[in-house]
Order: sequence, then structure tokens, then C-alpha cells
Amino acid sequence: MANEPTYEFPLQQGSYAAFDAISLRNLIIQRLNDQGILTDQNYIGSNLASIIDIVSFSFNTLIYYLNKTSSESTFTEAQLYENISKIVKLLDYKPIGYQTSTLAFKCSADSTFQKGIYTIPKYSYITIGNISFSFNEDISFNIPADYTVQELSDLTNKKLLYQGTFREAPVHIAAGDASEVVTVNVSNAQIDHFNLDVYVWEVSQGKWLQYSLVPNLYTEQSFSRSFEKRLNPNGLYEITFGDGINGRKLETGDKVAIYFLQSSGDKGVIGPGILGGSQTTPVVFSTTNFTAIQNDTNLEGFQYMNSSTFKALKFNNIVGSTMPKDIEDADSIRKNAPATFKSQHRLVTQEDYESFIRNNFANFISDVKVFTNWDYTGKYLKYFYDINTNPGGFKQVLLNQVLYADACNFNNVYICAIPKVSQGSTLKYLLPAQKEIIISNAQPIKTLTSEISFMDPIYKAISFGIKTNNIVNISDIDLYKLQVVKSAANRRSPKSIQQEIITIFKSFFNAANAKLGGTFNYTSLMNQLLTVNGVTKIRTIRTDTNEIFDAMSFYVWNPVYPDLDKQSVVNNITMKDFELLYFDGLSIIDSKIVVIEEL
Repeated sequence: MANEPTYEFPLQQGSYAAFDAISLRNLIIQRLNDQGILTDQNYIGSNLASIIDIVSFSFNTLIYYLNKTSSESTFTEAQLYENISKIVKLLDYKPIGYQTSTLAFKCSADSTFQKGIYTIPKYSYITIGNISFSFNEDISFNIPADYTVQELSDLTNKKLLYQGTFREAPVHIAAGDASEVVTVNVSNAQIDHFNLDVYVWEVSQGKWLQYSLVPNLYTEQSFSRSFEKRLNPNGLYEITFGDGINGRKLETGDKVAIYFLQSSGDKGVIGPGILGGSQTTPVVFSTTNFTAIQNDTNLEGFQYMNSSTFKALKFNNIVGSTMPKDIEDADSIRKNAPATFKSQHRLVTQEDYESFIRNNFANFISDVKVFTNWDYTGKYLKYFYDINTNPGGFKQVLLNQVLYADACNFNNVYICAIPKVSQGSTLKYLLPAQKEIIISNAQPIKTLTSEISFMDPIYKAISFGIKTNNIVNISDIDLYKLQVVKSAANRRSPKSIQQEIITIFKSFFNAANAKLGGTFNYTSLMNQLLTVNGVTKIRTIRTDTNEIFDAMSFYVWNPVYPDLDKQSVVNNITMKDFELLYFDGLSIIDSKIVVIEEL
């Protein structure tokens, strides 16, 4: 053996990745032919040729997976959802799935209702044609004596409807294994991530009991009726139960019933006023299995409404439903996993609060910032005094103080959030029901000595305007236009240039991308306009006096206090963390842009 010759393989480092099955087979055959010992490799169908084929095609398969995963082994480099989902499991991070649209609503009861307490059973829903919106919990309200029509404010101000209908997964019979996993095997279903409930019929108890979702079973007692939920790389939900040490272990014969909200996706988004139409039908959710679960888990002794009573309630919606949020992608996981790991599922720092709210309420929140009490008094309230007005004159300040702040304000954590633009509406502030949902979800995991309150953002409008004699007059805002000068040598039409300019403005000031604070990048916007084909100069003009400013000039002002907070802007400006800039009249900006030809 020691005297046998060795063969040199003149291959460059890494060239193995360039082989496919055929090229590898040919290389093996060539090497065997060069040795001149064996000949069967040249005859298709021979045993040696078959072995070479098996090796070559197996190698081709391995190379395929190597190319796919060689750069996906680390957290910072992984791009495929399947790979990064597996990697962050080491951090105990659970990717966030699809979030359905939500709907704020108004509800009223007429004189047909008798005095008493009524309860809408969970999973009941309201259909509008073929679209449904569901309640995800039991909701009780009180009807007093001697009334004609009463708006049920407890429902209107504290609850939301969730688009979709609750479905019942096939009942799972437990095998009694430690850390038993039940998979919700429903493919191609847009299941809302935050609306999945688990009930277990325990053999030892002889009844149904509801189990609680926990971030990690490791912290649970051996008898805790709890479970973990994880969206696996295949897009299916895995429900994991305890092992008898951390969380209760399922016993042989226990039955597991899972109910989940299945959304209609973008098709389920509705506009204002749709809920009260003639096609609206309230329906009480009911199945044979759920009736038994409802009877066993009704520990409060609720007197549930039946179908006829539920249909007597009148529903309506002033604002449209929010847009749904798609499943978390690899970039989002890469950003959120470390923050969640550092928080350990507790709300302590400002980053903890912001990450929690941004992830869990992405279907109705566009951006959020969290402020300490020092920030609230030293920055937010100071803003009002700086413009010589009383903060109490801004109704949102008074409303938040009355509804959410306690008597001891120095321990408050203030949440400043902007809502996603609803279908067919221009909602500027979070609705009371949306704020209540945030508080109720944050309450169990926040620090004991902190109380959650809200501060609504300050909106700043921006539009074209020229500072004249050191005066900014907002009442003259409609007199200003942007004048775009086109090169005489360019054959492009003025209409085409105007449309491109409009597209740039709509993209730059897109409400979907609006963020609290930040910088208004005047320089970037100006550069984008000047790089448009055919544009030589940008001016701002006043139409009644023909006053001209040889660049872009803007007015920025607070629409609530237009005479107190206003300024002229001809360069980059930094917004305060609680301010949000938007372009006034963006939908009709074509009337504010004029294209002229160079003389």
C-alpha cells in the first residue's frame, strides 16, 4: 500500500461546489480510465456504473443543500425564514405570525332589553356579507332600568372586533408523553397569531379546563395548566405542554381542543359605516364540543346571550378596519429576537416597552415611542409652554390624564403611538379601545411600580410657503406653488415631468412610512427633484404677488395652534420625538406643482 502511487487532483479550492451529478460522474470515469485497472465504468448498466451514478447524484444533492445553507448557519447572515426560525429557537424567540385586521365599533341596545347584566359569549361574530368580525373573549355589560336607547360604552371604549371566524381544530387524544406537542395542521390558513385558545379535558377531573399561554414553560410549576406556542419553519403552530416538572404533563386519554381565528386577509378590510348595513348579522358561535367547554369553564356563572338577543344589539363603525400584518420575515426576526431575549418577557426599559408594543400590535400601530415621566414633563408639556399655551387646552392631554393617569404621576410610563391608517379614514390618534388592549396585555408583565399612560403625538403640517418680511402667514398657504423649470433642449413633456415630481413627493411623504421624530431631510428631497430628467431649477412662488424663492421653501406648523407654532423651513430640520410630520394636501399636490420651460 505504501508503494502505490498517489494521484494529484488539479482542482482549485472551493471548486467542488461547481460540480453537478454528470460532471462528477464523468470525472470519476476519467480517473478510473487513467488508472487502466477497471473497465466496467464505461458500460451503462454495469454494477460499477450504477455505483458511480449513486455516488454522483447523492453528491449533487448534498452540494445543493450546502449551497443553500452554508451562509445560513449564523444569526446575522441567515436570510431564509426556515433557517433563521430554527436558529432563534436557541434564544427562545418565537416568531410572530399573521395578525388579522381589527375594528373599533359602537354598540347600542334598545328598549327591548330588560334591566340586568348580559354577556356576549366568546367567539361570537358579526357577518357583513361574506366577511366576519369576531369577539375573542366573553364580554359583559349592564343594562339599567328606565332607558330608551343606550350606547354600551364598555364595549365601545374597551373592546375590539377581530376580522375572521374562530375554527375548531380536530380534538387531539393525548398519548401522555412528557412535553407533548400538538400541531395545528391547517395549511394555507391565515391564522391570527394572538387568537389561539387551548382547552384540555382532563381524565382525572372529568371536565374541560382552559390552559394559559406562557412565554416559557421553564418558569411554570409542575401543576400549572399552561402551554407554549411556536410558529414552526413550515408555517404551522406547535402547541407544547409541560413535562410534569415545568408545567402539567398531559395524561393518557386527555383531550386537547384548539380554537383559532382564521382571517380572510386583505379581503376582510372594510371602510367606515359598513358594520351597520342591511347585510350585518350577529351570530353566536356554537358547536357540540364548544358547548361542553363553555359549560365547564364558565366559573363566573355568566348568563350568556342567545342568538335572538345578540341580534337585537345594534353595531356600527365610524372608522374603517385596520390593515392586517403579514407573518414576521427574516429581517424582522433578526431585529426583534435580541431585544426580546434581553427583556426576558418583562417590561422594564423603554426599549422593552417599544419592542413589545411594536411586535404585538403591529396590525393597528404604525410607530411607537415610550417616555418616562421626566420626558413627559420636561419635553412634551414643555412644548406647550414654549409656544405660550396651556397643555390642558389640547383635548388629548386632558383625555389621557382623565382616562389613564393615576393620582401619582411620577411613576408613569407614557406611550406615544401613531395608528395605522384605517380603510377609508384618516385616524390620527389611537382609539380608547386600542389603548385598553395595550394596557391589558402589558399589565401582567410590566414592573409593579410603573403605571401605563398615554400621550398622543403632535402633528406638524408642511407645505410650500415663503417667509416674507420675517413673517410666516399660514392663512396664505394656498397661494404658494412649486415651480419646476424645464430645459428648453429637453423634449420631455411638462406633464411627464410633473407626474414624476408628484411621485417623488408622494413617496417621500407616504403616511405608511411615517415615523415619530427623526429628521426632515430637505437636502435629499431637493436632490431627488433636481435629478429628474429635464429639470434645471426648482423655485417656490407666490401666485398673487409673483414673489419667488430660488429653491424649495416650506411652512411647517401645528394645525391645532397655527398662530403659535409655525416656522419657515429651507433646510434640514429635526423633529421632536413626539412629533409627526405630514404634507398638507398631499392628495391634491398636482395643483401645487407648475412646470415651465426655460427661457
